[in-house]
Order: sequence, then C-alpha cells, then structure tokens
Amino acid sequence: MVEGFLFCRLMFHKIVIVFIILLNCASYVVMWFDKYRSKKNGWRVRERSLFLMAFLWGAPGIYLGMQAPLYHKAAKPGFKYGIPLLILVNLVTVYWLLSLKK
Repeated sequence: MVEGFLFCRLMFHKIVIVFIILLNCASYVVMWFDKYRSKKNGWRVRERSLFLMAFLWGAPGIYLGMQAPLYHKAAKPGFKYGIPLLILVNLVTVYWLLSLKK
C-alpha cells in the first residue's frame, strides 16, 4: 500500500513539473508571437493574457521573453517589476504544492 502511495505521489510530481515546463515554453512562444505581431502591426496578445499565463506558473517563460533577443515588454513597469514578483509567487506555490503531505 505504501509503494502505491509513493508511486502516485511521484507521478503527481512528474506531471506538475512537465506541466510547468510546457506552460513556460508556451509562454515564451506567446511572447515571441506578440513581438512578431507588434512589428507587423497585426493582432496582439492582451497584456492581461500574458499576466494570466505568468500567474498560472508561466512567469519564467514570460520573463525569458523579456530578455535578449526579444526584449518584449521589458520597459513596461508592470512587466519589469510584476513578472519577477510572479516568479517568486510561482516558486512558493509550486514548493507548497509539491510538499503537501497526505
């Protein structure tokens, strides 16, 4: 019985980690897409959508999109200070989620 519980817990951790990695990759791609569309004067991704992705554990991907070579949204104060803060919130919530004991 203990082995089954440990297996389920390990699978849960792996699923959470894979989800976070995929979400951060998607967040970076969305930042790249928005930067591309801004240069083409096309349809843009709403800033609120970017912040929602950041809040839902995608802040590192958004932050990477603010760095070289994209530099997208890097000068905006909301992104400059809000995304690093959301990275801290993401880290705390992921740590809390993965450390839950039953």
